[in-house]
Amino acid sequence: MYEIKNSKEVELTDRVRFRCIRCAECCRNVEGAVIVEVKDAYYLAKHLGVTVAEFYNKYTRMFLLEDTGFPIFALETVGKDNACIFLSKKRCSVQELKPRTCKMYPFWIYPDDNGGFQYNFSTERRHHPKGSIVRVKDWMRDNLSEEDKEYLTEDTRALTEIAPLFNILHKRLDLREAVLSLENGGKKNGK
Repeated sequence: MYEIKNSKEVELTDRVRFRCIRCAECCRNVEGAVIVEVKDAYYLAKHLGVTVAEFYNKYTRMFLLEDTGFPIFALETVGKDNACIFLSKKRCSVQELKPRTCKMYPFWIYPDDNGGFQYNFSTERRHHPKGSIVRVKDWMRDNLSEEDKEYLTEDTRALTEIAPLFNILHKRLDLREAVLSLENGGKKNGK
């Protein structure tokens, strides 16, 4: 199960208060938070006139999941406030093609163990829950296509299958680094 601070679990039948005041605060302090899926990378690269590899190199940062060593990509951030690389004067410069993570905000979802989805609502911004009533079901209908659901389900299934391989590789790399450290008198990478 995933956990993101400052969020609460919601059901499709729930109604929550939400107000976007176009302050772009959700686009700041987002280092490692705006996950880029393969589909997002393809469409953004095409829009920017670069290859997918160039997109990953220029606009994302790779992170390894601690438990498996599996690589994930998040949008690069800039400035002292770690703003999204695509934030320009309080506006998204790739609004029509922004990653699913952004489209779903202030909600986030993931497949559960029963073939359905777990829905969550971000409570990180104090002004969000002071707006009008939003039905979770309506937000999902407008921002999460059936193809998105199929993608998430298949991506999670595939990751579950290949994660053990990454875990083995990750442990071997950790072990190799430890051996190298011992060979160098406890110093990392010969330093």
